[in-house]
Amino acid sequence: MNAFDALNIFYREDVISDFLKNCFEDSRHFLNQFLKSADLKMDKNYNYKVINRLGLGKPIGTPDMVIYETEKQVPKIIIIENKLGTGEGIRQTLRYESELAQQRILGKLNLEAAEFHFIFLTLDTTVLPGSSKFKSVHYSSFLNEGSSVNNAALNRLLEDFKEKLNEFYIPVSDPVKALTEGIPMDTVQQKICWQNILMEKFKDETELNISWGEAGGAGRNNFIFLISKPNWKSDESFEETGLDNTFYIHVDTYINLLSENGNTVKDIGIRYETNPYKPHNQIKDLPGYDKFIENKNNFAAVLNRKLQQVIPDATQKRTSLLTAAVPVNQNSLEESVDDYYEKVKLIETVIDETISEIKKNTYCIKH
Repeated sequence: MNAFDALNIFYREDVISDFLKNCFEDSRHFLNQFLKSADLKMDKNYNYKVINRLGLGKPIGTPDMVIYETEKQVPKIIIIENKLGTGEGIRQTLRYESELAQQRILGKLNLEAAEFHFIFLTLDTTVLPGSSKFKSVHYSSFLNEGSSVNNAALNRLLEDFKEKLNEFYIPVSDPVKALTEGIPMDTVQQKICWQNILMEKFKDETELNISWGEAGGAGRNNFIFLISKPNWKSDESFEETGLDNTFYIHVDTYINLLSENGNTVKDIGIRYETNPYKPHNQIKDLPGYDKFIENKNNFAAVLNRKLQQVIPDATQKRTSLLTAAVPVNQNSLEESVDDYYEKVKLIETVIDETISEIKKNTYCIKH
């Protein structure tokens, strides 16, 4: 039996970080094979150390792993944030690459200067770091031929780990087949499949801002696919200009990864929200809320009038910040994704026309 299955630790970030620490300490070759994915290499003329969970205090936090060269005047210091099935915390990578974080690391290591590098190590290929200084490296890098360590017992664990990685990545390499044939997958794998399918469909739509994420709740784990455009958002935030002068319009779809019938896109929502987004219950008592809702309702009225002309089965919505919902063909995954794309393109035109009309009448949206 696979050791990672027996101990149920494959998604345990702290345990896997400790496992990798032992692998890196055991074999410089193994470490450099991994670092090659981030265009890095430890200098062969210097030793190195690996520290896990180096506490940097408030307001920075605790990076998962720090690797640094020893006895070198200006050593490399590599900060690794390890993610298995989750995204980063609030501004996590931005905090870890900050000047304050670097100074605290230097102090803890008794160094005066260093060459800092940052790696965002993820199992989930859909997760991106918030900081552009972090290089994304996926766990698939450990599947390279000849990837091994020196210690025999540790190497047996590494082989079990690579077996688990293969089990994880093989289904997502053909996402349509995996979803349509009902190949057993966990929610992380399903999310990767959906992200790859939808991003492939929209790869040429350079004017669209596309993002994705997940949200949970009782009996559901949703993959969220969000689409917006630069002109669908006010130039200033509501903190700067007030609720009555802010807006953020986006198109979204939610796919319940826990549903047995979760292999189609169900519908498309069109939302009118604040810039930046805040949940409805966090803005309802703020100054300018009534005017913001009036603006939202004006937008919804024009939008739905135009939407009915091109998508007759679209439905007007009046719940919190949702303005309309558009059903999507659910006959099959391929038909569902094709219909989703075509309707998003229709919705894009309708939103652009709605914003243009409202700006001419000057009673709602202001850039």
